[in-house]
Amino acid sequence: MKGARIAVKQCMGIKSEEEVLIITDSKMPRNLSEALKKATDEIGTKCTIKMMEPLKVNGQEPTEEIAKLMKKPDALFLVTSKSLSHTKARREASKFGVRVASMPGVTEFSFTEGGLTADYRLVKELTDRMNEKLKNSKIVRITSDNGTDFTSTVKGREWKKDDGVIHEKGVFNNLPAGEISVAPLEGTSNGIIVIDKMAEYGDGIKYTVKDGFAIKIERSKLLEKVVEELGPKARNIAEIGIGTNPRAKIIGNVLEDEKVFGTIHIALGNNLSSGGNIDVPLHLDGIILKPTLKIDGKILIKNGKWTFLDEDEPERKIPDKDRLKVSETPSSQVDISDKVESHPTSGYELQKSNKKPSDPYVVKEPLESHYFDPWVGGWTRLNNKFVINPQLYGYWIKIVEIHEKIHNIYKTGNEGFVERMTRYNFRNGYFNL
Repeated sequence: MKGARIAVKQCMGIKSEEEVLIITDSKMPRNLSEALKKATDEIGTKCTIKMMEPLKVNGQEPTEEIAKLMKKPDALFLVTSKSLSHTKARREASKFGVRVASMPGVTEFSFTEGGLTADYRLVKELTDRMNEKLKNSKIVRITSDNGTDFTSTVKGREWKKDDGVIHEKGVFNNLPAGEISVAPLEGTSNGIIVIDKMAEYGDGIKYTVKDGFAIKIERSKLLEKVVEELGPKARNIAEIGIGTNPRAKIIGNVLEDEKVFGTIHIALGNNLSSGGNIDVPLHLDGIILKPTLKIDGKILIKNGKWTFLDEDEPERKIPDKDRLKVSETPSSQVDISDKVESHPTSGYELQKSNKKPSDPYVVKEPLESHYFDPWVGGWTRLNNKFVINPQLYGYWIKIVEIHEKIHNIYKTGNEGFVERMTRYNFRNGYFNL
């Protein structure tokens, strides 16, 4: 339910008066679409789950019945085994003003530990910052120690942000979200691409690219077979994408893998949704794990590390959450001079962060989500921006856990009541309920 609530409330911003449609198929775990429906039920929203026949490949068009249904709701979740993102049906739904979250092949891991558990204001912040560096770019060069050395022209093409904020009519994103991507100009891509991870198609796949097409595909007979069956357009270098989600992890699932912060992904096939003009019923992404990215000769990513995060406003760096751990060891006293900070009534200990006060967890402005309300105790201001103090991040995590437990206990849509109960239990140390 953690990922489902974030998807419904923070990412999609679902309101009680709206209608929601969840489309899924028999190859997807039923509990994922049911979790999304339960999250909408908590708001009081009318939500329907519709089953469809599983598609054969990513980018294949659904039936006419499904395509018509996709145009009707206010918000649409596509929890399918193959992607509908790059289909005419999805593009038409967006034109009708439907807010679309496409979740092809999404896993339970994404809901519980991975990309769907991210703070999407941080994802948006990082996506926006990279976008500023990419504006008006012309030449992209990607290299890697794995053998990749590839160039492409993107002059005149718009970089598209997939930041997980799907609040306006017609907005389309993946969930989990966290990337910025572009369709290279057709016929301009050349060089060698070595894909580190590509889910069921394998690892270490090599493309020889000439004049915009992967004329040779090595080390994956399955991928070569799929591409060969669909003809030359399926070999088109369709997309260059940059992962911007710090919570996403490499798990062998492209939807999650391509969002991993510091990675780059390159797609074959259809590029209409990315701003191109190649229409083919296929869109396949492959991940490069530790790329170096040059834009018009300037290095923005070096061996998987963003080079510009420390150039200005150092407080915007991503916090190292591994240093903010909550343990179960009880503590009877508070000693701020020690290496551990303790909540006097909770018995929970927080490892102190080595970060300076000028390096907090910045979200730019207060979030609408109740998880970030000021009573958490971690709010302050720095350079006229709202921040969460890293030393209090562990307390925030516990508040999220209590909030979810109370939702499960009382099963009420009265958010004010749940917040009051969460506040009471947190302040009195009743963490286990």
